[in-house]
Formats: sequence, C-alpha cells, structure tokens
Amino acid sequence: MTRAIALFLVLSACKPPPPPTAEDYCEHTVDMFCEYYLRCDRMAVADLDECRSVFLESCNSTYEPHYVALEAQGMLTLSEDGIDACLEHLSTVTCADQHYDLEGACDQMWVGQVPEGGACGLGIESFVCATGTECTIGPDLCGSCTPDDGEPSPTPTWSVVGVGDTCDADRRCPYRAACIDSVCVQTPLQGEACSTSLPCATGWCDDGVCAALLPDGTACTAPNECVSGSCTDQGLCGELPGVCFE
Repeated sequence: MTRAIALFLVLSACKPPPPPTAEDYCEHTVDMFCEYYLRCDRMAVADLDECRSVFLESCNSTYEPHYVALEAQGMLTLSEDGIDACLEHLSTVTCADQHYDLEGACDQMWVGQVPEGGACGLGIESFVCATGTECTIGPDLCGSCTPDDGEPSPTPTWSVVGVGDTCDADRRCPYRAACIDSVCVQTPLQGEACSTSLPCATGWCDDGVCAALLPDGTACTAPNECVSGSCTDQGLCGELPGVCFE
C-alpha cells in the first residue's frame, strides 16, 4: 500500500458523518422520544421495542413526508445541535411540563428558512418561518411569517391518562389510543382491523383494515386518506407541500 493510499484511508476514517436530513428524522429521534414516552406514559405500548415500531410507522408514513417536501423546497432544515438539545431536554424534563413533543428545547430541531412575509401553514408547515418570525394563520387556515411578538403561548392545563381511564378535553389519551365514549381505547396499527368506531393509530381505515396514507396523485375519496391531508376535486391526493404554498 502506498503512503498516499494509506493517508487517504486515514482521512476517510476521520471524516465526520454528513449532517442529518429530513429523511433521517424518524430514525434519528425514535430512541429519545420512546424513552421519554415510556418514562412519562405518553404512548399506549408495553415496552421500548413496541414503542419504536409504532413511532416509526407513524413518523415515516404521516410526518416525515411533510418534512422532506418542505426541506426540498428550501423552507426547512434539520439541526443536529437541535436534536442533541432535544435529547438532553427529554431525558430530564418533568412529565407534567412537556405537553407537546416539539416544545421546550425540542423546538430547536427544525430551523425555518422562510423570511418575514413568506407563506406558512398549519402544523408542520408552521415551522418554516425563520428565526425571529412566527406563523400567523388567517381565516383561510393559511398564514404568513410575521415578526415574533415574544409572548409565550398559554400553558396547557390538560393531562395525559392511560388506556381504560376516563377521558375528555382535559384528560387526554396517550399516543396509540383514542377517546371513545369517554374512555381511552388502544387503537389498531396498519394491517389490523378498524371501524368507524375504532380509528387507526396510524394511516386510515380502508374497508375495515388500517392502511398507510396515500401519496400524492393517488385516487382518494376523502382528505384523511392522503399523506397531504388534501383530496382534490379531481379525486386525487394533493401534492406536498400543502395548498398554502401553491
């Protein structure tokens, strides 16, 4: 082996891994979220392995496509430092103080790139606003990035209860459970039986069986069947990013 080849191999071994992208999000965060979910009883599962399976099914099919589409449009980036900050936060935060996954230090994971005056939307599509701005939603449920007023959002007052417990607006069910007739009931995964009275934990109920959400351009009859959450007048699942960016 020549000295040049040996040097190349050494430098290659020392080269840092590429930064995470939106396509890596679910796999990069599954362990830290599941450890938090189990510690704080936030998911109706028996153990870490079951939590990982449920989390990845839900994250990859429901949420990650939105992140990937927004990243591809240059509206959003995933921060490795933000992932590290979220990991540390979730390992120590008091359960009652963490109501939503992406709050506290975990709101640093996604970095918006859309400047003031640019378009934004509900949910994940609100994360696109650049630092110093926030998404202000209009009556059409679309919004624009406006200067951040700095006022913290009101602290939620609801708590999370377990499967079999009484539930309502103030006593909410954990992930993989739904409030049915005022009782938290564990919900089925993809491939398991579902009904109008027993919704799917992930995906949608297709002729009595939970199925993955449908991608852009697939025939649909209702918005809840589509990854985009949009079923057009032509009976096709809408494209990502959503209608607020058209």
